[in-house]
Amino acid sequence: MSFRQKLMMLALIPLAAGAAYKHRETLSAHEECAECSLCDTAEFRQKLMMLALIPLAAGAAYKHRETLSAHEECAECSLCDTAEIADSDEQPAQTGSGARPPGVAEPQAQPAVPDDFKRVQRPGSVDIEKEYNLAGLTIPKEQIHTLLPRDAIPALTDPKTEPADKAAWLPDDARIIEIVVGVDVLGVPLRVLDWHEIVNTTVGGEPIAATYCPLCDSATVFSRRVMPATPKDASGDGSGTKPSAAPAPIVLEFGVSGALYNSNVLMYDKKDEALWSQLGMHALSGPNAGTALEMLPVEVVSFAAFKKAHPGAKIVSKDTGHNRDYSKSPYESYFKNENLMVPVAGVGEALPRKTLGVGIAVGDGDDANSWFVPVEAIGEGRTIDTPAGAVVITKSEAGVAVTSAPKGVRTAQTFYYSWSAFYPKTEVVMPAVQPKAESHPAIPGLAIGDKAPDATVTGVDGKPARLADLYKDGPIVLTFYRGGWCPFCTRALSAWHNKMDALKAAGGTFVALTPEKPDLAAATREKASGGKADDYAVYSDGAFEAAKAFKVHFVVDEGTKAQYEKFGLKVAESNVSGTWELPAPATFVIDKTGVIRWAFADWDYKKRADPDAVIAAVKAITGRQ
Repeated sequence: MSFRQKLMMLALIPLAAGAAYKHRETLSAHEECAECSLCDTAEFRQKLMMLALIPLAAGAAYKHRETLSAHEECAECSLCDTAEIADSDEQPAQTGSGARPPGVAEPQAQPAVPDDFKRVQRPGSVDIEKEYNLAGLTIPKEQIHTLLPRDAIPALTDPKTEPADKAAWLPDDARIIEIVVGVDVLGVPLRVLDWHEIVNTTVGGEPIAATYCPLCDSATVFSRRVMPATPKDASGDGSGTKPSAAPAPIVLEFGVSGALYNSNVLMYDKKDEALWSQLGMHALSGPNAGTALEMLPVEVVSFAAFKKAHPGAKIVSKDTGHNRDYSKSPYESYFKNENLMVPVAGVGEALPRKTLGVGIAVGDGDDANSWFVPVEAIGEGRTIDTPAGAVVITKSEAGVAVTSAPKGVRTAQTFYYSWSAFYPKTEVVMPAVQPKAESHPAIPGLAIGDKAPDATVTGVDGKPARLADLYKDGPIVLTFYRGGWCPFCTRALSAWHNKMDALKAAGGTFVALTPEKPDLAAATREKASGGKADDYAVYSDGAFEAAKAFKVHFVVDEGTKAQYEKFGLKVAESNVSGTWELPAPATFVIDKTGVIRWAFADWDYKKRADPDAVIAAVKAITGRQ
């Protein structure tokens, strides 16, 4: 069976695109013309075989990738086992694409790949080792998926623009990336970026790139002006030789590599052919490996809102020079479920995968501070305090908008799964749980000097215990947490895990109370301690006897309940009671006589007691230093 017959029989569209692109020079060329109706017929697969229009087949195959049946690669698939494919594998790589600059080291050793990770490498897709400069690669090469040929998704450079109020082809509810530089404004429709993913352009005299990865629903905007890595001799070598001058900034043009990392598009620059990460927001390889991109605040708004806010502004035109259907998104079905196109290592579990929100990051590497704010947690507006300053975000009917962000803060609209994969320590900002004022005091909890109440609780071993018996071993640090489903709670327990030796040295004992089931409480303790067994006690306050006695109990209101259910947070299922009741975050230091000597409680779920302050209170009781 011939190669073209196999294209028809199997209808392997992504594979067809790659193989067709691979054979673009060995079969007769075809210029698209008005008479060509390849994409207007139900006999699409037959025409692929009969016409042998390879360049057009590549584009059309990509265009129809969602309308024809998918095919998972397997050992039995022999599409590329023909002599034609074997011959094409011997062709040389693109000129200069595999060469490393003189003096640049080989890629460094990378972390081990998880045992259950399956790399996707579609035949005919880009060969990253031949086509890109991987010197100094900062991510595991074995986790880079290759799905399409290089530039099969064509980035746009200096595309045509048109007045927004004249763009009748774009409906009012279409999503737009709004870019504002000085007094200049440009809108980039996501319907264009669905097919191109990168727009290299200039706004307000600044060379910028607007990027979008449909698989992550991630939108970012950054400056294409990059400061190259400083030469090794720029600071002198101790020999007395005058150091060389610092390099001048360069302006890069970016393309779509055909590869993914963490299910996110990998870009490449056309100067050094090095890889760059859209959500990692820095160079992954080449002479500038590790160099961060200067990000601009990202705003995704509706076309109607864009036109209203910026009368006379322009948008990127659909006249791109490419034959694409900009009237709809080819990813509509992908957005309707939680399935991913490729495996991703290290996805967080705090939210459903495709929860849309704002990712915020400050700093680099493992020391980076990062936050993820779901759209539902933004409300009328939200301010996130970071070490670099406050980030102000709002939401719209089309997505999210970062209205203010200090320099050095990186922001993106994105799905939770992809952000959590890039930033595993990210803090999820949840909707505030505020008890009704008429039924709760403004400040929860008992006060210093109050007698700590007695209550019956259940240990993780299922045995009952009385708090009054625990006080006798005081001073004890009694803390209430909501459950393992709450990332703020697990983070607070992790902080205590790191302070446990200091607390014991001060003479204190740590006790945790939670409404969740005993087996879940044990699992939460293990998770918060990094898999290590902590020797502190955890008890289930299943009937909220302790929470009510300490005046930190409340019932979750219906609005917050609906939001939590949308996030997939199974509060009632986690609780012993099976109800939507919770304790406020609270910590009490109680001496041997059962008197509260230090107290913290707040209705705001994001706030927690400072372990150092608690330990200082314990030392004040025991007299230890």
